[in-house]
Amino acid sequence: MIDFYLDIECENIDGFDCGFEVFNAYLKYKFLDDRSAIHYIIDVENDNLIAYFSLLASSIFLNEFEDSNIISAIEIKMFAIDKKYRGLNLSDKLLDAIYKTVHQYSLKYIGAKALILYSVPAEKVVQMYESNGFIKMPENFSMYKSEFNEGCIPMYRFIE
Repeated sequence: MIDFYLDIECENIDGFDCGFEVFNAYLKYKFLDDRSAIHYIIDVENDNLIAYFSLLASSIFLNEFEDSNIISAIEIKMFAIDKKYRGLNLSDKLLDAIYKTVHQYSLKYIGAKALILYSVPAEKVVQMYESNGFIKMPENFSMYKSEFNEGCIPMYRFIE
């Protein structure tokens, strides 16, 4: 099993390739007008970048949840794994580390009640998120328009 650590800085991102240019470009250029915080998941053994994710304060507006229509949330805006690390059964372990990071942020700083993301529509990816506690948003969910979530499936998981 590959050991990794999370960091908010990464010296070398040049060799990272997740196979999707929009995710590679997001990492490389960090989209300076974007206010999300990028986190890096780094291989302990060789300091290679395994994956990255970015977090953004967000909210869910739905009538079905609790007494309030607005639920504070943290969004996983981007989550990409380098092609070299695919097929090693890391996805669940990485998502668990992301969830623990979000949980800690929520307890210490933000008080968010949910974690949201926009999954690429590939069935295998949606199933991976579902096996990690995410649920597809109801039909009446209205997502914001972005070049990064076009065609994606909005999903959520409550932060416990």
